[in-house]
Amino acid sequence: MHAAMRMRGRACGVVAVAAVAAAFTALPALAVGDGALRASGLQVVAPEGWELVDHASAAATAEPRTLLVVGTKGAKAIESRCQVASYRVPAEGAVVVVIGWRDSLEEKPALQLSKVRKPTFECFSGRGAVGQVTRRGRDYQVNVMVGDRADAATLADALEVARSFGLAQRKS
Repeated sequence: MHAAMRMRGRACGVVAVAAVAAAFTALPALAVGDGALRASGLQVVAPEGWELVDHASAAATAEPRTLLVVGTKGAKAIESRCQVASYRVPAEGAVVVVIGWRDSLEEKPALQLSKVRKPTFECFSGRGAVGQVTRRGRDYQVNVMVGDRADAATLADALEVARSFGLAQRKS
């Protein structure tokens, strides 16, 4: 009887460990304690209160692809025909959307964000900025959208999050 109970206990333990491992491997993105928010092999560094946002639905084969979306509380995916503006931008908040191509047309080593202005994006009437950069032979576009009532600190944070864009550190 004791041997059967030990075997059953071990089996339950193995199932529990496997379930936890599966949950972690199923996550498409991770928030890390150092302020880094990561998804799709990319990362940005964000202040407290920023979080990963689920991607809006899009064809898996679409070029460019949405790779990383972060925003302030209340940011979320919405239905839209426009790729970058497929996110609800809180009136007092901001969203940063990174899209990427499979290759590069022209080497752009430094991210130069455009001036924040209104309107910048199709399907979004608020303030925004955009910049492009190349990393490891791939072009990325970093997009910033800011709510109409966002204060100067939120705007500055959004631009800093965008400027922090980079490839996630590879594990050795």
